[in-house]
Amino acid sequence: MPTNDELLLQSMTTLVNSHSKAVSRFGASVVVMSKFIEAVLPLLTAAQIESLLASFRARVGASMQYAEDATMPREFRETMLEQIDLLVHNMQVGHGARDSARP
Repeated sequence: MPTNDELLLQSMTTLVNSHSKAVSRFGASVVVMSKFIEAVLPLLTAAQIESLLASFRARVGASMQYAEDATMPREFRETMLEQIDLLVHNMQVGHGARDSARP
C-alpha cells in the first residue's frame, strides 16, 4: 500500500505531466501562429494592413475587457498588452517599409 508521501509524489507527477503537455501544445500553437503572421504580413497591401489593424484593435479590445472582467492574473494582461504592441508595431513597420519601396 502506498504511503501518503508516495501518493503525493504520484499526484505531483501527474500534475507536472499534465501541465507539461498543455504548455507544449500552447507553445506549438504560438510557433505556428507566429510563422503564419510572418508569412502573411509581407503579402498585404497598405490598405489591407490598415483594415486588419482596425479589426484587430476592435477584437483585441474585447479580449482585454474580458481579461479585466475575469480578473486574469496581472502577468496575463501584461503579456497580452506586450504581444499586442509587438504585433501592431510589426504591422506598421512592414506597412511603412512597403510604402517606401513602392514608386
